[in-house]
Amino acid sequence: MPDRITARSENGCLRYYDVVTGDTVDVKTGGPCIIQNFWGTEEKYTDSDVNGSTSVIADGVCTITLGGADNDDHDFTSGLIFDPSKGLTAEARIALGDVDQTGLNFGFSDAITEDADKIAVLYSVTSLFSYATDCAVLFSDADASTDRVRAVAVNGNIDGTVITASSAALVDNAYHRYKVEIDPAGNVKFYYDNAYVGAETLGVDPTATFCAYFGLISHPSAGAGADTAAISYMHAWQWRA
Repeated sequence: MPDRITARSENGCLRYYDVVTGDTVDVKTGGPCIIQNFWGTEEKYTDSDVNGSTSVIADGVCTITLGGADNDDHDFTSGLIFDPSKGLTAEARIALGDVDQTGLNFGFSDAITEDADKIAVLYSVTSLFSYATDCAVLFSDADASTDRVRAVAVNGNIDGTVITASSAALVDNAYHRYKVEIDPAGNVKFYYDNAYVGAETLGVDPTATFCAYFGLISHPSAGAGADTAAISYMHAWQWRA
């Protein structure tokens, strides 16, 4: 148990948590902890291309509710502040309210927002459609013929190999952990629910500039609805200055 406990900076405080469950640990009873050093500037996440959607933070969770029309989308991102040549990691814990009605992206992208009714990566039936010039994301899409979490990197508008990250379909309102790493050469590794699921060699351009990126889009199978995503945490960092 103790080697599962680590720490990170949140709202100016050092939070200890279990890396498997995500639960906050009381340091008085949690045993030895790995204490990490954090420094830098605070970066707030912003909403873009909202199409009538909303984001609300309550009880430590950010809930994004999409507009009611097909292809309504919402981008929730940092600024374009991340330099992949210094090594990057992005991690989030996310639950979809209706997995049969929505598509999501999480990771890094070179654009804060895409054109209307688009997010960085979409997947229809068995085909990938990428709109970011460079990105590395885990994604799911209700328009896919098989409901799975997948991963892909895009380098200079050239799509990498699509990696299947999950062996089972997503479940409504169930939280999952998404993690993307980019090393200084542009090689990408993907993790899903704390398990390594695949890599893309030279997956992105290491000279590009990235934002931490979460994209959500409405893809209802019948009619339309105000679909949701809940983010219990989303954070990103460079490995060095």
